[in-house]
Amino acid sequence: MATIAKSAHQNIGVRKMDFAFDAIDKMDWYRNNPFMTAFMTVLSGTFPPGEQMFIESVRAFKDKVTDPQLLQDIQDFTRQEAHHTNQHKLANLKLQSLGWNALAIEKRVERAIGFLNNKRSARERLAATVCLEHITAIVAEYVLTHPEQLADMHPAVKNLLIWHAIEEIEHKAVAFDVYMSTGGSRKLLKRIMRSVSILFPMLSFARTFYLLFNARRMPSWAHMKDAYAALFSETGLFTCIKGPFKDFYREDFHPNDHDNRALVEKWKTEIEAYKAYKA
Repeated sequence: MATIAKSAHQNIGVRKMDFAFDAIDKMDWYRNNPFMTAFMTVLSGTFPPGEQMFIESVRAFKDKVTDPQLLQDIQDFTRQEAHHTNQHKLANLKLQSLGWNALAIEKRVERAIGFLNNKRSARERLAATVCLEHITAIVAEYVLTHPEQLADMHPAVKNLLIWHAIEEIEHKAVAFDVYMSTGGSRKLLKRIMRSVSILFPMLSFARTFYLLFNARRMPSWAHMKDAYAALFSETGLFTCIKGPFKDFYREDFHPNDHDNRALVEKWKTEIEAYKAYKA
């Protein structure tokens, strides 16, 4: 049975937020770039069905968990993910009104998850959640350590992503701890991750092009160069998450090995100030 890394255990806070999505007044709200805006819209469209899958896969093993702290973490994880789902659904409605077919992305992801779930056992579904939670957590850390990447983003979406990133880091170990403490194997995790690490980016880019085609938007060469820099340059997303992604394959890996509580505390101050301002 795996034990929770108490020394780096994250406190999981549940925050109800309200973001001014109605204030988004232009279609290309990220970097004035249709490709990057479509890419971020795909991620937003992926979250509602994806996070519902996370909740269901973790709760399916709740009755096998005996650690009181982990049981509390499962409850807080569920509440955080439910709030993320609600806020991204609101964001997706606004994005839809701007001309990005975010609701179609939600439906496509929902169908894909349903198809895969019918072919997977409960243990495999939980393993997939562990893998996707690791990817989400390291992307969240990238967001908080590279705030310059949010500079040309509409403030409503920027604050949504900061809030979401904070909470993804806070609960990054929950699915892993549930999986390991209920008899999960690292061999299965590695097998599932090999599939996830190919399918997730491939489908994300395919859906990005679907949105662009559906919106009749054609990125310019300058837009594509900008997108390449944002994603694949020395400080780009995919470049910077390579190292922490590979950590997942270590035999002794635990999500709390990388203690980023100080990073979370720093950004919690900003999001709490935003919350107070909105209030």
